[in-house]
Amino acid sequence: MPLQLVSPAPETWSTYQQSLNDFLGPRDVEVKYYHLPVGTLDLAALANGAALHDVVPSGCRFFAAWPDGTVTSCEMTNSTLYGNAQFRNFVQGGPVATALARIAEALSLAPVQTEAFELNFLSIPGIFLEALHLRCSGGGVDLILPVLSGHAELTTDVVLEADAFLAQARAIASARLAQPTSSPLSS
Repeated sequence: MPLQLVSPAPETWSTYQQSLNDFLGPRDVEVKYYHLPVGTLDLAALANGAALHDVVPSGCRFFAAWPDGTVTSCEMTNSTLYGNAQFRNFVQGGPVATALARIAEALSLAPVQTEAFELNFLSIPGIFLEALHLRCSGGGVDLILPVLSGHAELTTDVVLEADAFLAQARAIASARLAQPTSSPLSS
């Protein structure tokens, strides 16, 4: 089964197109673009046992490859959640190339060929992690592909099943929460 991509709402699509025009000016159409719903997971909730079904929708992100080799990412609120879609940020270059490479990798994974998965984007700011979240709607398990990580155990070359990912992410979250909340040097 091919990986299922979520289509953007018309309001979100038009906001994305306007944002591109604002940042890049008139352009040829993308060679390829991906629209990914974005969900976030709170640090404390993660440390206290939150699972992937506890991810809170927070917007959407578009990743695009252009004929001239430029790669871009544009994040915005999701109009189906917040009313009119609003621009959040625009990124070009390296981090976007990593995300597009991970998307290509996700498309070729063996489980994706036999089970129904939906491609989402996961953000856990409290542990400095952004990842692809392949949500399985069949009988398999969710998969996580880190895209940006500050932790050696969650590198951007691993594919983790949900339980393995959550065990590592919860350990990191618990360690972060155990750190002092203020520095003696800050006074």
